[in-house]
Amino acid sequence: MHHSKLILSVALITVILSGCAAPLKTDTVSFNSPSSYQNKQEIDGLQIAVVPIDSLEKSKEIFGTDLKAANVLPVHLIVQNNGSKEFEINHQQIFGVTSDGKYTVAYTLNKTAEHVRKSSIGSTAVAGAVAGTLAGAAIGAGIGAGVGYAGGNVSQGAATGAIIGGASGAAVGTAEGLSDSFTVKFKQELANLAFEDRVIFPGDIQQGFIYLKWDHYNKIRMKVLNITNNKIQELMFDVSVMR
Repeated sequence: MHHSKLILSVALITVILSGCAAPLKTDTVSFNSPSSYQNKQEIDGLQIAVVPIDSLEKSKEIFGTDLKAANVLPVHLIVQNNGSKEFEINHQQIFGVTSDGKYTVAYTLNKTAEHVRKSSIGSTAVAGAVAGTLAGAAIGAGIGAGVGYAGGNVSQGAATGAIIGGASGAAVGTAEGLSDSFTVKFKQELANLAFEDRVIFPGDIQQGFIYLKWDHYNKIRMKVLNITNNKIQELMFDVSVMR
């Protein structure tokens, strides 16, 4: 009887989690040199390409999940400095531009993490934490029932096991926190791959992501500062966003 309840509890947890979005988990990124991309542009030896990550497969490969679920469009910036000058790129001066001329500035890491937290991706993290508690209680009850059966008191054993299991489940689940700790964790994952503000020195190859509100942009606008010559240039990259 108790074994059946244990199996039912674990099965219920599995069903709950199976309907949620995959968790956010970044990985290393493979990429080509900027010169291999069609929208590549060059300033005094600095080559730049921008690549929206709009496919489900690519998003899962890099971020472990579909960031469209959080209404977030990652855009991959790839730069290579073959010249002799230093450049700076400010990620807050990068905008998505739609066909009607509307500009959207890149999210900060805090804002991106908040959007992920409020999405089904964040719900998955919370469900996993709660499931840890429930699973611990269910498994503890099953173990306790077995001990209680051996000692002649099944109900007492199950109750004790549930308390012990619930405590251990909480340690691996809800102890991580069901509020801001998830947002912090998401921010850390996103920061692993973020472009942020960069100085690109001669000989550098650098890459990273900015995070835009998901929209069907047809251009990405970027401002580049030539530090050596104290000169600013504005670039427009042709892009397309599918899905």
